[in-house]
Amino acid sequence: MTSTQLPNFVREETEFTKLHEIAKGLKASGQQFVWVVKKDESVEEGKEEWLPQGQALLLRGISIYEERMQGKGLIIRGWAPQVPILHHKAVGGFMAHFRWNSTFKGISAGVLMVTWPVAAEQFYSEKLIAEALRI
Repeated sequence: MTSTQLPNFVREETEFTKLHEIAKGLKASGQQFVWVVKKDESVEEGKEEWLPQGQALLLRGISIYEERMQGKGLIIRGWAPQVPILHHKAVGGFMAHFRWNSTFKGISAGVLMVTWPVAAEQFYSEKLIAEALRI
């Protein structure tokens, strides 16, 4: 379909909109969560920037979101210990981008995975795991 066929559904999808939608969904779910926001690798060394370049307002937005969700969710900036988190008895699911490392960790932990491939081989990995292997 083209943008003229579905004009109300077309919008620019940026890192900001993706992160904003995840934040809204987590809040609306009412469930406890752990959300890892990785540091933007394109930012020069020594500068603390946790979201894509040009999205400085989003950083402030995440901080406000953290305040609102205090006691309900945990936002980790940077690296997170995936294995102990995924093996914790309170974890019921895992949103996976389907890079091999995190995919294997999710499978070995036996948690449900929501697929969200972003680039490269991740789409093939998702298809293999979800459709062929039915994991």
